[in-house]
Amino acid sequence: MCGMGKRRAVCLLVCTLLMLFGAACRADGLVVCNRESDLRDPERLNMRAEPSAGGAIIGLYYTGAQVEDLGPVNDAFEHVRIGGVTGYMVRQYLMSEEEARRLYGEESGFGGCRAAEIDLTGLWRQEQPLLPEMDERAEPLASLRTGDAVRLIGIVGDWAYIGAGDLIGYVPLDALTDVGAAKVCVVAGAGEEGAITLYDLPNNSAAAILQVQSGASCFSLFGRGEGNWRRVRVGGVTGWIKYTQADALQSVGGAVRRGAVPYYPPVYLARAGASLSEMPGGAPSVPLAEGTPVEVLGRTQAFAYARTLEGGAGASGEGRFGYVALSLLGEEMRGPSGDVAQADDGDLPVLLYAAPDEDAERVGALCAGAQVYVADYTQTDYALLALGERRAYAQKAKLRILGGAGEQAGERIPQRARARETLPLLSAPSQGAQALRVVAAGARVYMLGVMGEWAYVCTGDAAQLAGAEGDRMGFVPLASLDAPASTTHLTAFVTRDKVNLRDRSGLSGEIISRARLGECLRVAEYGVDWCCVVTPDGKRGYIMTEFLEFG
Repeated sequence: MCGMGKRRAVCLLVCTLLMLFGAACRADGLVVCNRESDLRDPERLNMRAEPSAGGAIIGLYYTGAQVEDLGPVNDAFEHVRIGGVTGYMVRQYLMSEEEARRLYGEESGFGGCRAAEIDLTGLWRQEQPLLPEMDERAEPLASLRTGDAVRLIGIVGDWAYIGAGDLIGYVPLDALTDVGAAKVCVVAGAGEEGAITLYDLPNNSAAAILQVQSGASCFSLFGRGEGNWRRVRVGGVTGWIKYTQADALQSVGGAVRRGAVPYYPPVYLARAGASLSEMPGGAPSVPLAEGTPVEVLGRTQAFAYARTLEGGAGASGEGRFGYVALSLLGEEMRGPSGDVAQADDGDLPVLLYAAPDEDAERVGALCAGAQVYVADYTQTDYALLALGERRAYAQKAKLRILGGAGEQAGERIPQRARARETLPLLSAPSQGAQALRVVAAGARVYMLGVMGEWAYVCTGDAAQLAGAEGDRMGFVPLASLDAPASTTHLTAFVTRDKVNLRDRSGLSGEIISRARLGECLRVAEYGVDWCCVVTPDGKRGYIMTEFLEFG
């Protein structure tokens, strides 16, 4: 062999040894690192079937995912393996764990990937096996239960690759929910049809699988998605909300009871022979006694997807879930719910309407902090309230809904008034209404609200209604009470056009807006010369009392 040939052979041998040495050094030391600034919301890196930006996506992996490096394939992509899945990743977002920890710092929590939680609500199983591979027949590594905290490493199709303690494996993606404020959302603002569609895939050729009722709670799931599609689970039914309706989902966090929300699902009473099944038309699994109330979360052509009512109206994770034939449900259940609504809009009164519409006739107002009974949640933005025998609507967003397992009452309680004379407590704002009891002259009552010339009051020494006798609340003529002006002047109408609204009382206050003739204002603070009011568009300021007519 000539000198030139020998030198070429030596160079080839050296290059081969260097490649082998480099491959040996690459073995298991890389991690996904998308270089984001906030590890509380880590980003995902695509694993592709080919080493190019146009390659099909096999899986998605979060910052912190450990990667087995199989070597470079071109200037941009690395051949990798994660959890037994092989593909290609952009080299720019792969680095050694030591380098990543130097980048983020030892105390950053790097390596935790994405926080997630096991939740088997509605899935017809009590435990979820953690599997070593994406095969339900594989021997489980461990069993997980609802509430177990895990870290989501990656997503491969309908499987989640997770870490649970020291173990790493796979679970079906629908067994895994988001956490914290993102865990539960409610279908709200679905329009006149009162429902949105749940699809089987996040694309325009997807098939509809369920019409989800306004008010239904949904668990937020993980998934690739397209555009603004949202992957959710309603009880045990998993699907996608189309991007055009994704705004109809309102996040409510992980609470079982939701407090003030736009909607609650309708409740129906089961007929004889009704039963919940895992699938539409499937074998009966959970018999429902005749008259059992169930909350209808969604509908197919002939079946309702329902929940037994444990946890109260709108609960997200309690009760039994399943399909029941629509023919085996009676009429929608209406009437007094037993729950209590508290006026909860800061120091402002809550307006009462004759119909569930802000343009409807205003029939009165509740004092800030007042508690009254709920007659019906309705499928609108308004709850129907029971004030004795009278019914009136109030915006749910301005109410705090209280129940047996419900939200705690707010600290604000209504002011008190004193009866000027002995008088009957009436069931309705009418002189011919039933007398519930006698209020003695000088007795103190809580001012719950005003309806025209009548005051709705609560007798006794407590303003809270939970467990209270029904005849404690009723109507008395407003003129028969010695009451603070702030409880009798709850609303006012503007009597002159373009009246100045100022940032403080007095003519030296800066003009911030002008109130129009006939506008209904909510009165936050009554004064002989100036009143603090809030306009229909939410502006708060002071207006001269002489330009207001109270009612």
